[in-house]
Amino acid sequence: MLKIGEFAGLTGLSVKALRHYDEIGVLVPADIDARSAYRLYSEGQVRAGVTIRTLRDAGVPLPAVSAVLAGAGASVSAERELERHRIRVLAQREREDRAFLDAAGMLRALGTPIVVAERRMPAQHFVGQAISVAVDDAEALSDDDANEVLGALFARLHAAGIEPSGRFWTALRAGDRGTVEVACCWATPADVPEGIRGPESFSAVLPARTELVVTWRPADDEQFPEGTLHPAVVGLFDAIAERGSRLDDVEVRQTVIGESADDHSVELSVTVSL
Repeated sequence: MLKIGEFAGLTGLSVKALRHYDEIGVLVPADIDARSAYRLYSEGQVRAGVTIRTLRDAGVPLPAVSAVLAGAGASVSAERELERHRIRVLAQREREDRAFLDAAGMLRALGTPIVVAERRMPAQHFVGQAISVAVDDAEALSDDDANEVLGALFARLHAAGIEPSGRFWTALRAGDRGTVEVACCWATPADVPEGIRGPESFSAVLPARTELVVTWRPADDEQFPEGTLHPAVVGLFDAIAERGSRLDDVEVRQTVIGESADDHSVELSVTVSL
């Protein structure tokens, strides 16, 4: 029989770790000395101790190590569990590498100078339709969802002989009970009756206003992490803060101004006064 210190020296496990493994049932001593209460390990437990040290050094979680020791064919199970852990680690490393690249790209974009202009805009009729999504699942809403709604709106207007009088835009709005709304809008020359636009849509007027506006022309390799605020919007809020403005109702409008499928330039604007 081996005393705990001897067993620790042979297996590379610390005495503290061996006591912990005993308490949680991962590696229980073969015997306890009746007089000294010292933990005693059998020679046959050395293999288990070395297996624990090997797997733990590789980062295999303790519950998985315990399961390996409890199963038959421990050597085979240990190799299988080590391979499973290796696959998990590589997948996590890939996610971390992607996160680092995303963060670096986002920080570069945030460091890009944002030119914000002020302009006065006339009142504008528009027809729109809102897509509601839970705040916790906002990433579930894709550009394809917005394009589908905008395309359907355009088709209804065109069928009624009403041509949009300007570019389309999308606007993010606060919804009810933990939701957000993305309003998909087409500019129109006048109010559009419900019978033409459909009951699921709305017709309204964007009032005459002073707004801050920024144009963003993305680089070819530009990608932002999902769920992060667009750097141009950050620039808009910087400009609002510099003006000392306080906005009661924040609605950032995004208008695609690119003239081709390869041009993804957008214009972002926010009303600062009426």
